[in-house]
Amino acid sequence: MASRRRLLLALAAVAVLGAAVAAYALAQRPAAPDATFTALDGRQLRLADLRGKTVAVMFWATSCPICKGEMPDLVETYRQYRPRGFELIGVAMAYDSPEDVKNFAKSRALPFPVVLDTGGELARAFSDTKVVPTTFLIDRNGKFVSRTLGAIDFSRLRQYLDASLGA
Repeated sequence: MASRRRLLLALAAVAVLGAAVAAYALAQRPAAPDATFTALDGRQLRLADLRGKTVAVMFWATSCPICKGEMPDLVETYRQYRPRGFELIGVAMAYDSPEDVKNFAKSRALPFPVVLDTGGELARAFSDTKVVPTTFLIDRNGKFVSRTLGAIDFSRLRQYLDASLGA
C-alpha cells in the first residue's frame, strides 16, 4: 500500500515537472512578426489571421538551385497537409525579378501563395534573412518552431506536421 502511494506521488511529481518544462519551453520561443504578405494574385495574408494553423514561410529566389529543386516536395507537402491546417508562403527575395517570379510560379503551378518582397521588408522582419532558402516554421500560436537555412528535411517536417496537426 505504501509503495503504491509512493509510486503515485512519484508519477504526479513527474507529470508536474513535465508540464513545467513544456510551459517553459513554449514560453521561451519568440513570436513570429505580425507580417502582412501580398500574394501574386493580390490576396493579403496576415500571420495574425493564420493563428490556429501551422505556417511555413520560405524565403527563396528563382536563381537558387536548392530552392527550385525542393519546389516539388513543397508542393506535395502543401497539398497533403493544407486540409489539416498547414499554410505555406513562398517569399521571393527583393533581388529577384518580379517577372521571373511570376513566370516560375505559373510554369510550376505553385498552389501556395507566392509573395514578392520587393522592398526587403519581409526579409528584415524575419531575422534579416539574406540566405536562400531559409524556412521559418511557426506553430498554431504564432511562435517560431524552427528556422532552416538551406534545404528542408522533408521527413522531419512531415513528422512535425503529423504530430502538430494530427492524423
